[in-house]
Amino acid sequence: MKRILVPVDFSKESLNALDAAHSLAKDTDSEILVLHIVEDPNIESMKISGEAHYDPMENVFVKLLLDKTKQRLEALVNDPKMADIKITYKVDIGNAYSSIAKNIASHKASLIFMGSQGASGLQEILVGSVADKTVRYATCPVIVVKDKCELGNIKDIVYASDLNDDHVQIIDDLKEMQSHFGAKLHLLKVFNSEWTTVAEAKKRADEFVDYFGLTDCSVAVKMSSDMAEAILDYASEINAGMIAIGTHDRHGLLHLIASHVSKNVVNHAHRPIWTKAIR
Repeated sequence: MKRILVPVDFSKESLNALDAAHSLAKDTDSEILVLHIVEDPNIESMKISGEAHYDPMENVFVKLLLDKTKQRLEALVNDPKMADIKITYKVDIGNAYSSIAKNIASHKASLIFMGSQGASGLQEILVGSVADKTVRYATCPVIVVKDKCELGNIKDIVYASDLNDDHVQIIDDLKEMQSHFGAKLHLLKVFNSEWTTVAEAKKRADEFVDYFGLTDCSVAVKMSSDMAEAILDYASEINAGMIAIGTHDRHGLLHLIASHVSKNVVNHAHRPIWTKAIR
């Protein structure tokens, strides 16, 4: 049985993620933990002022907020449409990303569904989004959802790859997801003409497919200086139901490039994004 973590802030995107998680949980006999984080500013003020005995539960406003939040969460998990799966909820107080990271470990989550509005403009440059941070550092696969989606209708998955051997760390999870959906995989290599040719990129992609034993898989190579845009355009071109991409936990220039591409794909795609960190 899988353990699926779904952070919910009651936005339509997070509720779309919960619906998608429910669909998968029902088909795979998995259990869902719905996590809501109350971001309490007093915690940060406590750290700054040095008050060591601050208890957020003593704050009347926080108590009322928690009571209301628990009522809303109970309504979600007790909804008749959730009766066919095992689902529980939890409320944390603190920083959103830190709480998610902590619960990935404590819940032993094997998959995370996250709703995301994406980030744009100055927000994207300065802070990105909680979803972006989660997909780059989570220890298990993450599926990011914006719009309402029917996972059962996914028949084509774009797998965007740099074709490096370190993808061995995510291939088994990718194959499992492809098998579950019974989907065709479309391996996509985006390259810059200054570094290689179409023929060379195609040859490397074919070798990658053989090396990792990918089945029911086509290969596409696209020349572009904007990798994220090329990935999104190709997914639209073939009307893919999902995009899969590995994110690199690296340092230096390669880390910056990989992080930029994955963040842009997560922030701007309007189809589910499956991703797992490559370490």
